[in-house]
Amino acid sequence: MRKILTIFIGSFLLGTVGSLYGHRGVVVNNPVDAIDPIDDFEKSFENKVLSIQRKTQIDMNVEAPRALFYGTHNSYNSNAYNGSSTVYVNPDQKYSITDQLRLGARYLELEVHWTVGKSGRKELLLCRGDKKHLGCNPSNRPLTKGLIEILSWITALENRNNILLIRIKDNLDGHYDEAFKTIDEYLGPWLYQYSSACSTQITDYASMPKSRDMIMAGRRILLVSDSCREGDPSWSRYFKLNFFLTSSPKDFPGYPDCKYPRSAYDKTMVYLYNTAKTMYSAFNGRKDDVFTDEGIQSMLACEVNVFGINQYNSHFAKQAIWSWDVKNLQPSSEDNKRCAVLWDNGRWHNRNCAEKYRFACKDEKSGTWSVTSGGSSWADGNAQCNSETGGRSKFSAPRSSYENNKLSEAKKSVGAESLWINLTDQMEKGNWVPGDGDKRK
Repeated sequence: MRKILTIFIGSFLLGTVGSLYGHRGVVVNNPVDAIDPIDDFEKSFENKVLSIQRKTQIDMNVEAPRALFYGTHNSYNSNAYNGSSTVYVNPDQKYSITDQLRLGARYLELEVHWTVGKSGRKELLLCRGDKKHLGCNPSNRPLTKGLIEILSWITALENRNNILLIRIKDNLDGHYDEAFKTIDEYLGPWLYQYSSACSTQITDYASMPKSRDMIMAGRRILLVSDSCREGDPSWSRYFKLNFFLTSSPKDFPGYPDCKYPRSAYDKTMVYLYNTAKTMYSAFNGRKDDVFTDEGIQSMLACEVNVFGINQYNSHFAKQAIWSWDVKNLQPSSEDNKRCAVLWDNGRWHNRNCAEKYRFACKDEKSGTWSVTSGGSSWADGNAQCNSETGGRSKFSAPRSSYENNKLSEAKKSVGAESLWINLTDQMEKGNWVPGDGDKRK
Protein backbone atom coordinates (compact mmCIF):
# COMPACT_ATOMS: atom_id res chain seq x y z
CA MET A 1 0.00 0.00 0.00
CA ARG A 2 1.33 3.40 -0.91
CA LYS A 3 2.14 5.70 1.95
CA ILE A 4 -0.03 8.82 1.81
CA LEU A 5 0.94 11.67 4.10
CA THR A 6 -1.16 14.73 4.85
CA ILE A 7 1.39 17.40 5.39
CA PHE A 8 1.06 21.14 5.22
CA ILE A 9 4.06 23.01 3.89
CA GLY A 10 4.28 26.74 3.49
CA SER A 11 4.64 28.08 0.00
CA PHE A 12 8.03 28.85 -1.51
CA LEU A 13 10.27 31.26 0.16
CA LEU A 14 12.97 33.62 -0.61
CA GLY A 15 15.02 35.23 2.11
CA THR A 16 17.54 37.92 2.19
CA VAL A 17 20.95 36.53 2.85
CA GLY A 18 24.04 38.69 2.77
CA SER A 19 25.60 38.79 -0.65
CA LEU A 20 29.06 38.32 0.82
CA TYR A 21 28.74 34.54 0.83
CA GLY A 22 25.99 33.91 -1.72
CA HIS A 23 27.54 35.83 -4.54
CA ARG A 24 30.73 33.81 -4.54
CA GLY A 25 28.92 30.48 -4.29
CA VAL A 26 30.36 29.58 -0.89
CA VAL A 27 29.20 29.87 2.70
CA VAL A 28 30.77 31.86 5.50
CA ASN A 29 29.34 33.10 8.76
CA ASN A 30 26.74 35.81 8.20
CA PRO A 31 24.73 37.67 10.84
CA VAL A 32 21.64 37.68 8.63
CA ASP A 33 21.38 33.95 9.30
CA ALA A 34 19.95 34.90 12.71
CA ILE A 35 16.73 35.54 10.76
CA ASP A 36 15.09 32.44 9.34
CA PRO A 37 16.25 32.76 5.71
CA ILE A 38 13.67 30.24 4.53
CA ASP A 39 10.73 32.25 5.87
CA ASP A 40 12.31 35.44 4.58
CA PHE A 41 12.64 33.94 1.12
CA GLU A 42 9.09 32.70 1.15
CA LYS A 43 7.72 36.18 1.76
CA SER A 44 9.97 37.98 -0.70
CA PHE A 45 9.07 39.64 -3.98
CA GLU A 46 11.72 37.56 -5.75
CA ASN A 47 9.98 34.36 -4.72
CA LYS A 48 6.72 35.69 -6.13
CA VAL A 49 8.46 36.42 -9.45
CA LEU A 50 10.10 32.99 -9.54
CA SER A 51 6.68 31.39 -9.07
CA ILE A 52 5.26 33.50 -11.93
CA GLN A 53 8.24 32.64 -14.15
CA ARG A 54 7.81 28.88 -13.58
CA LYS A 55 4.04 29.05 -14.06
CA THR A 56 4.44 31.01 -17.32
CA GLN A 57 6.77 28.34 -18.74
CA ILE A 58 4.17 25.71 -17.85
CA ASP A 59 1.33 27.69 -19.44
CA MET A 60 3.46 27.90 -22.58
CA ASN A 61 3.67 24.09 -22.37
CA VAL A 62 7.41 24.10 -22.96
CA GLU A 63 9.05 20.73 -23.42
CA ALA A 64 10.40 19.47 -20.10
CA PRO A 65 14.03 19.51 -21.31
CA ARG A 66 13.63 23.21 -22.14
CA ALA A 67 12.20 24.09 -18.74
CA LEU A 68 14.53 25.35 -16.02
CA PHE A 69 15.47 22.75 -13.38
CA TYR A 70 17.48 24.88 -11.03
CA GLY A 71 18.59 22.99 -7.95
CA THR A 72 21.18 21.30 -5.83
CA HIS A 73 24.21 19.04 -6.10
CA ASN A 74 24.20 16.00 -3.77
CA SER A 75 20.95 17.24 -2.25
CA TYR A 76 20.85 14.53 0.45
CA ASN A 77 24.37 15.31 1.76
CA SER A 78 23.38 18.11 4.11
CA ASN A 79 24.61 19.46 7.40
CA ALA A 80 20.94 19.86 8.38
CA TYR A 81 20.82 16.12 9.13
CA ASN A 82 23.94 15.94 11.27
CA GLY A 83 23.27 15.11 14.89
CA SER A 84 23.73 12.44 17.51
CA SER A 85 22.54 9.60 15.27
CA THR A 86 23.32 10.87 11.74
CA VAL A 87 26.67 11.95 10.34
CA TYR A 88 27.43 13.41 6.92
CA VAL A 89 31.12 14.26 6.68
CA ASN A 90 31.96 17.21 4.43
CA PRO A 91 28.33 18.03 3.51
CA ASP A 92 27.52 19.64 0.17
CA GLN A 93 24.39 21.40 1.45
CA LYS A 94 23.39 23.53 4.41
CA TYR A 95 19.65 22.94 4.26
CA SER A 96 17.43 19.87 4.28
CA ILE A 97 15.79 18.59 1.11
CA THR A 98 12.52 20.11 2.34
CA ASP A 99 14.10 23.54 2.70
CA GLN A 100 15.93 23.24 -0.62
CA LEU A 101 12.54 22.70 -2.26
CA ARG A 102 11.07 25.63 -0.37
CA LEU A 103 13.98 27.71 -1.66
CA GLY A 104 12.95 26.94 -5.22
CA ALA A 105 15.13 23.92 -6.02
CA ARG A 106 13.47 21.90 -8.79
CA TYR A 107 16.37 19.54 -9.44
CA LEU A 108 17.49 17.06 -6.77
CA GLU A 109 20.23 14.45 -6.60
CA LEU A 110 19.92 11.32 -4.48
CA GLU A 111 22.91 8.96 -4.36
CA VAL A 112 21.55 5.58 -3.30
CA HIS A 113 23.75 2.72 -2.08
CA TRP A 114 22.90 -0.85 -1.05
CA THR A 115 25.06 -1.02 2.03
CA VAL A 116 25.05 -1.54 5.79
CA GLY A 117 22.78 0.80 7.73
CA LYS A 118 22.06 1.44 11.40
CA SER A 119 20.33 -1.92 11.74
CA GLY A 120 23.55 -3.73 10.88
CA ARG A 121 21.92 -5.11 7.76
CA LYS A 122 22.22 -3.91 4.18
CA GLU A 123 19.60 -1.40 3.09
CA LEU A 124 19.10 1.53 0.72
CA LEU A 125 21.11 4.43 2.11
CA LEU A 126 21.55 8.02 0.96
CA CYS A 127 25.31 8.40 1.07
CA ARG A 128 28.34 9.52 -0.86
CA GLY A 129 30.66 6.66 -1.74
CA ASP A 130 32.39 4.73 -4.48
CA LYS A 131 31.15 1.59 -6.22
CA LYS A 132 32.28 -0.47 -3.22
CA HIS A 133 30.40 1.96 -0.93
CA LEU A 134 33.61 3.31 0.57
CA GLY A 135 32.65 6.66 2.06
CA CYS A 136 29.21 5.56 3.22
CA ASN A 137 28.50 5.42 6.93
CA PRO A 138 25.89 3.24 8.69
CA SER A 139 24.61 6.44 10.33
CA ASN A 140 23.64 7.93 6.96
CA ARG A 141 19.92 8.32 6.32
CA PRO A 142 17.85 5.66 4.55
CA LEU A 143 16.36 6.44 1.14
CA THR A 144 12.88 6.44 2.68
CA LYS A 145 13.68 9.55 4.73
CA GLY A 146 14.51 11.57 1.63
CA LEU A 147 11.44 10.27 -0.20
CA ILE A 148 9.19 11.30 2.68
CA GLU A 149 10.46 14.89 2.37
CA ILE A 150 9.79 14.92 -1.37
CA LEU A 151 6.34 13.39 -0.86
CA SER A 152 5.50 16.04 1.72
CA TRP A 153 6.36 18.77 -0.74
CA ILE A 154 4.83 17.33 -3.93
CA THR A 155 1.47 16.71 -2.22
CA ALA A 156 1.14 20.23 -0.79
CA LEU A 157 -1.64 22.14 -2.57
CA GLU A 158 0.50 25.22 -3.16
CA ASN A 159 3.01 23.12 -5.12
CA ARG A 160 0.51 21.57 -7.54
CA ASN A 161 1.86 23.54 -10.52
CA ASN A 162 5.48 22.48 -10.11
CA ILE A 163 7.61 19.81 -11.77
CA LEU A 164 10.63 18.06 -10.26
CA LEU A 165 13.59 16.43 -11.96
CA ILE A 166 15.28 13.85 -9.72
CA ARG A 167 18.54 12.14 -10.57
CA ILE A 168 19.24 8.83 -8.86
CA LYS A 169 22.95 8.05 -8.66
CA ASP A 170 22.55 4.31 -8.29
CA ASN A 171 25.06 2.06 -6.55
CA LEU A 172 22.58 -0.72 -5.87
CA ASP A 173 24.61 -3.91 -6.38
CA GLY A 174 21.75 -5.23 -8.49
CA HIS A 175 19.00 -4.37 -5.99
CA TYR A 176 17.01 -2.35 -8.51
CA ASP A 177 13.76 -4.07 -7.64
CA GLU A 178 13.96 -3.03 -3.98
CA ALA A 179 14.95 0.49 -4.98
CA PHE A 180 12.12 0.97 -7.45
CA LYS A 181 9.51 -0.55 -5.12
CA THR A 182 10.60 1.90 -2.42
CA ILE A 183 10.47 4.89 -4.76
CA ASP A 184 7.13 3.75 -6.17
CA GLU A 185 5.67 3.24 -2.70
CA TYR A 186 6.19 6.88 -1.83
CA LEU A 187 6.15 8.76 -5.14
CA GLY A 188 4.42 6.37 -7.56
CA PRO A 189 1.30 8.47 -8.34
CA TRP A 190 3.46 11.44 -9.37
CA LEU A 191 6.07 9.64 -11.51
CA TYR A 192 6.11 10.31 -15.23
CA GLN A 193 6.19 7.18 -17.41
CA TYR A 194 8.43 7.51 -20.47
CA SER A 195 7.24 6.33 -23.87
CA SER A 196 10.59 4.66 -24.64
CA ALA A 197 12.99 2.43 -22.72
CA CYS A 198 15.52 3.74 -20.21
CA SER A 199 18.47 3.26 -22.54
CA THR A 200 16.81 4.78 -25.61
CA GLN A 201 18.83 7.83 -26.55
CA ILE A 202 17.16 11.22 -26.41
CA THR A 203 17.46 12.58 -29.94
CA ASP A 204 15.01 15.46 -29.78
CA TYR A 205 12.40 17.04 -27.56
CA ALA A 206 9.59 15.12 -29.24
CA SER A 207 10.44 12.07 -27.15
CA MET A 208 10.09 14.01 -23.90
CA PRO A 209 6.95 15.31 -22.20
CA LYS A 210 5.69 18.88 -22.19
CA SER A 211 5.43 20.65 -18.89
CA ARG A 212 1.73 21.55 -18.87
CA ASP A 213 0.82 18.07 -20.07
CA MET A 214 2.67 16.68 -17.04
CA ILE A 215 0.77 19.00 -14.72
CA MET A 216 -2.59 18.11 -16.25
CA ALA A 217 -1.83 14.40 -15.92
CA GLY A 218 -0.61 14.78 -12.35
CA ARG A 219 2.70 13.13 -13.30
CA ARG A 220 5.01 15.85 -12.04
CA ILE A 221 8.25 13.98 -11.32
CA LEU A 222 10.83 13.07 -13.97
CA LEU A 223 13.43 10.46 -13.02
CA VAL A 224 16.87 9.95 -14.52
CA SER A 225 19.45 7.42 -13.35
CA ASP A 226 23.12 6.79 -13.94
CA SER A 227 22.46 3.27 -15.27
CA CYS A 228 19.60 1.25 -16.70
CA ARG A 229 18.20 -1.99 -15.32
CA GLU A 230 17.53 -3.74 -18.60
CA GLY A 231 14.92 -6.46 -18.29
CA ASP A 232 13.24 -4.70 -15.37
CA PRO A 233 10.11 -3.17 -16.96
CA SER A 234 9.36 -0.84 -14.05
CA TRP A 235 12.83 0.71 -13.95
CA SER A 236 12.92 0.99 -17.73
CA ARG A 237 9.53 2.74 -17.93
CA TYR A 238 10.06 5.29 -15.19
CA PHE A 239 13.75 6.10 -15.59
CA LYS A 240 15.72 7.61 -18.43
CA LEU A 241 19.47 7.02 -18.60
CA ASN A 242 21.29 10.20 -17.61
CA PHE A 243 21.61 12.12 -20.88
CA PHE A 244 22.98 15.41 -19.54
CA LEU A 245 25.89 17.23 -21.10
CA THR A 246 27.88 17.95 -17.95
CA SER A 247 30.29 20.74 -17.12
CA SER A 248 31.26 23.04 -14.25
CA PRO A 249 31.39 26.82 -13.76
CA LYS A 250 35.17 26.96 -14.16
CA ASP A 251 34.98 25.20 -17.54
CA PHE A 252 31.96 27.02 -18.94
CA PRO A 253 32.72 30.15 -21.03
CA GLY A 254 29.18 31.57 -20.88
CA TYR A 255 27.12 33.50 -23.42
CA PRO A 256 27.50 33.79 -26.38
CA ASP A 257 30.13 31.00 -26.69
CA CYS A 258 28.08 28.56 -24.56
CA LYS A 259 30.64 25.70 -24.99
CA TYR A 260 28.30 23.38 -26.89
CA PRO A 261 26.79 23.87 -30.37
CA ARG A 262 23.19 25.06 -30.56
CA SER A 263 22.16 21.65 -31.89
CA ALA A 264 23.24 20.11 -28.58
CA TYR A 265 20.97 22.43 -26.60
CA ASP A 266 18.14 21.48 -28.95
CA LYS A 267 18.54 17.74 -28.32
CA THR A 268 19.49 17.32 -24.69
CA MET A 269 19.85 19.04 -21.32
CA VAL A 270 22.99 20.86 -20.21
CA TYR A 271 23.92 20.33 -16.56
CA LEU A 272 26.37 22.46 -14.57
CA TYR A 273 27.44 21.66 -11.04
CA ASN A 274 30.14 22.74 -8.63
CA THR A 275 32.03 21.14 -5.75
CA ALA A 276 33.17 24.08 -3.62
CA LYS A 277 32.12 23.67 0.01
CA THR A 278 33.05 26.46 2.42
CA MET A 279 35.64 29.12 1.90
CA TYR A 280 37.94 27.76 4.58
CA SER A 281 37.22 24.03 4.50
CA ALA A 282 40.13 21.64 4.08
CA PHE A 283 37.82 19.74 1.73
CA ASN A 284 36.89 22.81 -0.23
CA GLY A 285 37.05 21.54 -3.78
CA ARG A 286 38.52 24.05 -6.20
CA LYS A 287 37.94 27.59 -5.04
CA ASP A 288 37.46 28.79 -8.61
CA ASP A 289 34.73 26.19 -9.09
CA VAL A 290 31.95 28.47 -7.89
CA PHE A 291 28.73 29.90 -9.23
CA THR A 292 28.64 33.70 -9.34
CA ASP A 293 25.63 35.93 -9.97
CA GLU A 294 26.99 37.10 -13.31
CA GLY A 295 28.01 33.57 -14.26
CA ILE A 296 24.56 32.14 -13.58
CA GLN A 297 22.90 34.78 -15.76
CA SER A 298 25.35 33.99 -18.57
CA MET A 299 24.62 30.26 -18.21
CA LEU A 300 20.88 30.89 -18.33
CA ALA A 301 21.40 32.98 -21.46
CA CYS A 302 22.97 29.91 -23.11
CA GLU A 303 19.91 27.88 -22.03
CA VAL A 304 21.69 25.77 -19.44
CA ASN A 305 18.66 24.28 -17.76
CA VAL A 306 19.92 21.92 -15.03
CA PHE A 307 21.88 23.41 -12.14
CA GLY A 308 23.46 21.45 -9.27
CA ILE A 309 24.58 24.14 -6.84
CA ASN A 310 26.59 23.39 -3.71
CA GLN A 311 25.69 25.21 -0.49
CA TYR A 312 22.44 26.39 -2.06
CA ASN A 313 20.76 29.27 -0.24
CA SER A 314 18.25 32.06 -0.73
CA HIS A 315 20.73 34.26 -2.55
CA PHE A 316 21.38 31.53 -5.10
CA ALA A 317 17.64 30.95 -5.46
CA LYS A 318 17.08 34.53 -6.59
CA GLN A 319 19.63 34.23 -9.39
CA ALA A 320 17.26 31.94 -11.35
CA ILE A 321 15.18 34.98 -12.37
CA TRP A 322 15.75 35.87 -16.02
CA SER A 323 12.39 37.36 -17.03
CA TRP A 324 10.78 40.14 -14.99
CA ASP A 325 12.67 43.24 -13.86
CA VAL A 326 12.71 42.55 -10.12
CA LYS A 327 15.04 45.47 -9.41
CA ASN A 328 12.19 47.74 -10.50
CA LEU A 329 9.55 45.61 -8.73
CA GLN A 330 8.10 44.19 -11.94
CA PRO A 331 5.47 43.01 -12.48
CA SER A 332 3.77 45.77 -10.54
CA SER A 333 0.37 45.35 -8.94
CA GLU A 334 -1.24 48.29 -10.75
CA ASP A 335 -4.69 47.32 -12.04
CA ASN A 336 -4.36 49.19 -15.33
CA LYS A 337 -1.12 47.44 -16.40
CA ARG A 338 -2.08 43.98 -17.60
CA CYS A 339 0.14 43.38 -20.65
CA ALA A 340 3.88 42.66 -20.85
CA VAL A 341 6.66 44.44 -22.70
CA LEU A 342 10.31 43.64 -23.19
CA TRP A 343 11.80 46.77 -21.66
CA ASP A 344 14.86 48.56 -22.99
CA ASN A 345 17.03 46.84 -20.33
CA GLY A 346 16.12 43.35 -21.60
CA ARG A 347 13.74 42.53 -18.72
CA TRP A 348 9.96 42.43 -18.67
CA HIS A 349 7.62 45.16 -17.42
CA ASN A 350 3.84 45.27 -17.28
CA ARG A 351 2.19 48.20 -19.04
CA ASN A 352 -1.25 49.49 -19.93
CA CYS A 353 -2.48 47.36 -22.82
CA ALA A 354 -3.61 50.46 -24.74
CA GLU A 355 -0.10 51.89 -24.98
CA LYS A 356 1.61 51.69 -28.36
CA TYR A 357 4.77 49.65 -28.95
CA ARG A 358 6.19 47.49 -31.69
CA PHE A 359 5.71 43.71 -31.43
CA ALA A 360 7.87 40.61 -30.87
CA CYS A 361 7.32 38.00 -33.59
CA LYS A 362 8.72 34.47 -33.74
CA ASP A 363 9.07 32.06 -36.65
CA GLU A 364 8.27 28.75 -34.93
CA LYS A 365 9.97 26.68 -37.64
CA SER A 366 13.34 28.42 -37.54
CA GLY A 367 13.14 29.92 -34.04
CA THR A 368 14.08 33.32 -35.46
CA TRP A 369 12.84 36.45 -33.70
CA SER A 370 11.88 39.65 -35.48
CA VAL A 371 10.39 43.00 -34.54
CA THR A 372 7.58 44.72 -36.44
CA SER A 373 8.17 48.08 -38.03
CA GLY A 374 4.71 49.23 -37.02
CA GLY A 375 3.40 49.62 -33.50
CA SER A 376 0.00 49.61 -31.88
CA SER A 377 -1.80 48.48 -28.72
CA TRP A 378 -1.12 45.00 -27.33
CA ALA A 379 -4.34 43.49 -28.76
CA ASP A 380 -3.09 44.06 -32.33
CA GLY A 381 0.00 41.87 -31.90
CA ASN A 382 -1.22 38.78 -33.76
CA ALA A 383 -2.51 40.79 -36.71
CA GLN A 384 0.63 42.94 -36.95
CA CYS A 385 3.06 39.99 -36.86
CA ASN A 386 0.96 38.07 -39.36
CA SER A 387 0.73 41.04 -41.72
CA GLU A 388 4.41 41.99 -41.69
CA THR A 389 5.77 38.43 -42.01
CA GLY A 390 3.24 36.98 -44.42
CA GLY A 391 2.01 34.61 -41.75
CA ARG A 392 5.46 33.09 -41.14
CA SER A 393 5.77 34.47 -37.62
CA LYS A 394 3.43 34.82 -34.67
CA PHE A 395 3.15 37.31 -31.85
CA SER A 396 5.16 35.55 -29.12
CA ALA A 397 6.97 35.76 -25.79
CA PRO A 398 10.35 34.24 -24.89
CA ARG A 399 10.22 30.81 -23.25
CA SER A 400 13.75 30.93 -21.85
CA SER A 401 16.59 33.31 -21.10
CA TYR A 402 18.21 32.26 -24.39
CA GLU A 403 15.13 33.29 -26.36
CA ASN A 404 14.91 36.49 -24.34
CA ASN A 405 18.47 37.34 -25.37
CA LYS A 406 17.79 36.57 -29.02
CA LEU A 407 14.73 38.81 -28.97
CA SER A 408 16.74 41.56 -27.25
CA GLU A 409 19.36 41.30 -29.99
CA ALA A 410 16.67 41.56 -32.67
CA LYS A 411 15.21 44.58 -30.89
CA LYS A 412 18.61 46.28 -30.72
CA SER A 413 19.34 45.57 -34.39
CA VAL A 414 16.33 47.63 -35.51
CA GLY A 415 16.79 50.40 -32.96
CA ALA A 416 13.65 49.60 -30.97
CA GLU A 417 13.52 50.42 -27.27
CA SER A 418 10.61 48.53 -25.73
CA LEU A 419 8.16 46.18 -27.45
CA TRP A 420 5.10 44.10 -26.69
CA ILE A 421 5.50 40.39 -25.94
CA ASN A 422 2.60 37.97 -25.94
CA LEU A 423 1.89 37.76 -22.22
CA THR A 424 -1.07 39.12 -20.30
CA ASP A 425 -2.85 38.63 -17.00
CA GLN A 426 -6.16 40.06 -18.23
CA MET A 427 -7.87 36.70 -17.66
CA GLU A 428 -6.65 36.34 -14.08
CA LYS A 429 -4.60 38.92 -12.22
CA GLY A 430 -1.09 37.67 -11.53
CA ASN A 431 -1.40 34.70 -13.90
CA TRP A 432 0.72 35.72 -16.88
CA VAL A 433 -0.14 33.59 -19.92
CA PRO A 434 0.07 33.90 -23.72
CA GLY A 435 -2.95 35.69 -25.12
CA ASP A 436 -3.75 32.95 -27.62
CA GLY A 437 -7.06 31.78 -26.21
CA ASP A 438 -5.51 28.83 -24.38
CA LYS A 439 -6.09 29.62 -20.72
CA ARG A 440 -5.76 26.19 -19.12
CA LYS A 441 -4.37 26.48 -15.62
